[in-house]
Amino acid sequence: MVIATEYPDATIENTASSYATTRDQLSEFLIRTTLIESYHSFARHDKPYPFALPASLRPGISTAAYEHPFQRSALILLVDEPLPASLRKHIRFRSANEMTAANLTRLAPEIAEDMISPQRLSMADEGFPVLLSRLLDMDYALLMQRPSENAAISLSHVHVKVERLTDNAVRVLARDLGYIRRTLYEKGEAHAEILERKYFEYFGFAANASGRKCAAAMAAQLLAAETARFAVFASCQEDCRLTVIDESGTISHHLLIRLAADTLKRLGAEQVEHYSIPETANSGADAVVCYRACFQRTTAARPTESSTTARADSGLNEPWLEPTQAAVLPLPGHNAPALPYKWNS
Repeated sequence: MVIATEYPDATIENTASSYATTRDQLSEFLIRTTLIESYHSFARHDKPYPFALPASLRPGISTAAYEHPFQRSALILLVDEPLPASLRKHIRFRSANEMTAANLTRLAPEIAEDMISPQRLSMADEGFPVLLSRLLDMDYALLMQRPSENAAISLSHVHVKVERLTDNAVRVLARDLGYIRRTLYEKGEAHAEILERKYFEYFGFAANASGRKCAAAMAAQLLAAETARFAVFASCQEDCRLTVIDESGTISHHLLIRLAADTLKRLGAEQVEHYSIPETANSGADAVVCYRACFQRTTAARPTESSTTARADSGLNEPWLEPTQAAVLPLPGHNAPALPYKWNS
């Protein structure tokens, strides 16, 4: 783990700034590729876009398990340091899946043919976003990390698997929060099932999360214990949204919603086209915009002051996330402010 006192203040500030820049660039990239491009894919196939309802953002609810085939998926782990070797057991980054020309030729020969130099794999490198877009369609996760203190954050591994027993992940969180003392089933199977549902709520996912969402939750839990700055980006076909989990404990959901153009103007949009997806087929008079809802963990989902005091199970009946801010975002590439907006209809 990076310790702040190890580096001069200027180095810390520059490192944090470059991480924040990379994080913002990656967020915009994924909004474009997994949300906006997916929206256009639905339109090209003459399929209605599955717009979510406001209730779908309520923490801890279960969602439909149907996977929308025209929604692009993604799972990217972003780490502001070399990933600790202690995580190799659960986050599978090996020489066999390191981002090299030889490995990519073996894993994805159709991509390797057009690949840029393996030494140019950061968000600022020309041509890298195109390569990254193609890599999203590979299975598993992508890992971006800072290989050394003065190096840029770059894509280091593809086909990254996150492997951990769900029971173990839930047990560690429940124990750290004080809801159990030692074993997951010490209060019975029904209690363990509740803890599993709350585990996924803790990371901003539906109670019945699986696949990439499950891997994203476990990756965030592991990274939070071992690294100073990180972000996990997950986009899945079930809910057509982009979820971001980072070291601050903030959960951010990005999704497309419909708003009347007049509403955008009332919110302060000087130019509606800076927010509304162009060519929004079948949207009628509405603008299709990107909405971001941010959540933080409640007291029931934070460790108690005393690690020896058993915690009342009443906390399992309370929400583990609460909204902090919400806004309509400008489209990627547009220099316009986010517009605060509470979506309730």
